[in-house]
Amino acid sequence: MKISTKDINSLIKNPSKNVFAYLLHGLDAGLIDERTQQLALLYTNDLDDPFSVSRLTGKEVQADAALLSDALNAVPLSGTLRIVMLSGTATELAPAIKSNIDNLNSDCRLIITAKESTNKHSLVTMCEKHPKIASIACYPDENKQIQNLVSETLIKHQINISTDLVKYISEKLGNDRSINKNEIEKLALYGATTNKISKKEIDSLLGDNTSHLLDKMLNNVFTGNTEELGILLSRIKLEGIQPIVIIRFFQAYIKVLMLVNASIETGLSIEAAINDIRPPIYFKKKQSVINHTKIFSIKRCSYLLEKFTQLEKKYKTGSSPDPYSLIGQSLLGIAISLSHQRV
Repeated sequence: MKISTKDINSLIKNPSKNVFAYLLHGLDAGLIDERTQQLALLYTNDLDDPFSVSRLTGKEVQADAALLSDALNAVPLSGTLRIVMLSGTATELAPAIKSNIDNLNSDCRLIITAKESTNKHSLVTMCEKHPKIASIACYPDENKQIQNLVSETLIKHQINISTDLVKYISEKLGNDRSINKNEIEKLALYGATTNKISKKEIDSLLGDNTSHLLDKMLNNVFTGNTEELGILLSRIKLEGIQPIVIIRFFQAYIKVLMLVNASIETGLSIEAAINDIRPPIYFKKKQSVINHTKIFSIKRCSYLLEKFTQLEKKYKTGSSPDPYSLIGQSLLGIAISLSHQRV
């Protein structure tokens, strides 16, 4: 059965006795790992105990499907539930799950992790249709969810932080929940002495190279300069900057241009409109904002924002085997389109 997003947390905290297996699938590897551990710890205090926990991989069950059958039917010791943790790609796992689906039983809990899988894969649809299997999608956090994670984590560590800085931190984070949590914990540890953290310290700890590279990428796209896009995208990929961060960087910047244009329409000068933006625009970026505001009207900004909204939807479907290629092709198309509009 498919578990809705709003019911996932309650299921993990208080699972039904009628659920004998769990499938955790999607594009957020960190979130899959986090939820897998949460579920497993509901049934055992020691994940390294070989008498109560069996671990199998997709490649192992591909080579010998009987391994999964034996693990599911093993007699648990001391009346405890046995846990079978099965991990691999959806393609590796699907045949073994299909052939062993009748071996699910109340004495065992099967936890399946299928990373980088889409909700259209046969493994996912098979588990969603089975009444004893809970299918849990693990996709990248939305911007609001990332902000909540930042705020909740820092508050837990008694770090005082403004809403603007919470948003600023979230814009620097990627789409892997475990990496995001580590980065936020790093901020919390740094600010433990003073119970606060500044924007300068955030840049120092989370790195400002992300912003520098994305600024260059944005300027090249907005000026219709396609020659350096491939090189910049390669550098961005090497830096570990996630595709969703690139998309949201463009979206946030376009929204700034829209706000500046809206303020100008009320009678403010372009400089005054930019100075009114909160959080304040970094002084080194003000000239670029001025230049782009003169080029892009609210109508053109809306057109661009819709383009990036569609790009984000495509990215989240996981249909592209190489998300960086998807981003690169989309940015190239937008750059060429903007170049033609200027002719």
